[in-house]
Amino acid sequence: MGPAHTENVVELACRTALAYRGVAHVTMPVDMQSEPIERDLRSKRNKPHHVSELMAEGAHAPNEAQVLRAAEILNAGKKIVILAGRGALGAGDELTEIAELLGAPVAKPLLGKACLPDDSPYTVGGVGLLGTRPAQEALESCDTLLIVGSSFPYIEFYPKPGKARCVQVELDPKRIGLRYPAEAGLVGDSIRVLRALRPHLKRNEHRGFLEKAQAAMAEWRALMVERGTRRDMPMKPQVVAHELGQSIADDAVIVTDSGTVTTWAARHVPIRGSMQFACSGNLATMACGLPYAVAAAVAFPGRQVVAFVGDGALTMLMGEFATCVKYQLPVKIVVVKNNSLGQIKWEQMVFLGNPEYLCELQPIDFAAFARACGGQGFTIERPEECGAVLRQAIEAPGPAIIEAVVDPNEPPMPPKVKAEQALHLAESLARGTPNRGKIALTIASDTVREMV
Repeated sequence: MGPAHTENVVELACRTALAYRGVAHVTMPVDMQSEPIERDLRSKRNKPHHVSELMAEGAHAPNEAQVLRAAEILNAGKKIVILAGRGALGAGDELTEIAELLGAPVAKPLLGKACLPDDSPYTVGGVGLLGTRPAQEALESCDTLLIVGSSFPYIEFYPKPGKARCVQVELDPKRIGLRYPAEAGLVGDSIRVLRALRPHLKRNEHRGFLEKAQAAMAEWRALMVERGTRRDMPMKPQVVAHELGQSIADDAVIVTDSGTVTTWAARHVPIRGSMQFACSGNLATMACGLPYAVAAAVAFPGRQVVAFVGDGALTMLMGEFATCVKYQLPVKIVVVKNNSLGQIKWEQMVFLGNPEYLCELQPIDFAAFARACGGQGFTIERPEECGAVLRQAIEAPGPAIIEAVVDPNEPPMPPKVKAEQALHLAESLARGTPNRGKIALTIASDTVREMV
């Protein structure tokens, strides 16, 4: 290979990354980088500009027999759940229509959070550890599962294999049946496939399953509002996420990081209108929030861009705030400051039964750092001032960091606590985890409040 191949290889790399929604890496020796392209001797087959710049969309479509097979399975179901992931983004109208026909609640893995607004009568929110109780209960009790554009990896949250029949809509044929055994696999773009499937579906007259999920979701939303409007001190992290959700525009771009902040964003920042939402698809990939926000501000000039991140993750790449100032990218970074690697702390305790170990962070004044970089810095310490400060910061011109000081002992509780998790937590407290008295008191207080 030589410098004359640069155009070809880079074009192919860009097209591959876009077409497969992934990463492409080009390796080029440093001595080659300094060589003028025009001086390189081309082979006869390496014609200039022979690689197209066009990135074509795939045109996969299932055949009629496959569509009819899928429709037969869905029409036979009585308690149907739709699991809609990132591949369902943009298919909100189709999802709504099919959910109404099938009487099916729609559960959303985190990357699919924006496929339906969170106030839709069909959504039951997220799934998994940071999901909702109604979504988990719907998945546990369904007899039919329609997976649309999702390869949600945590198989323990799916129905038990054999309990539900499954139809899967997926662009990548390798992912059909990857997480749950599918009886029908429809390969293609979600919008096109759902439109092809729609005419063959019959109205499910058994509406009790959907109505039960809707009633449970109404209770869950009320619980989230209660948690998000608490006024006790130290300030709860849920308050910050709740107030942020009330303060941003209906077309805002929200990005979050990996950590306990992911739970608060998933549950307390509702999707409305044409909002977009992004986070790392492989959870625990820390420090992605700020770079995502930089990219969003460049890609969507004129729209609000907000990064909702934790102090541990922001610390890793906080120098990129200087990039925002340099190019006057008006990103707002809301950093939930608990001086702890919170997700690691709770995983050590709840999943392993071990005391918290080496999770405490060196405190940083993030607001002062923002001002030192030439941006604006804000600090929130009390819940009653949270909403007003957030709105002031979001409306301020240019980039800003909003530091929200929160209770480090507030746990990101799963939607349904398993006995094993409760036992591990008790073991970690008994083994001497730091601040175990405050942690126990916080959990007990939260439980009592929600039972009253």
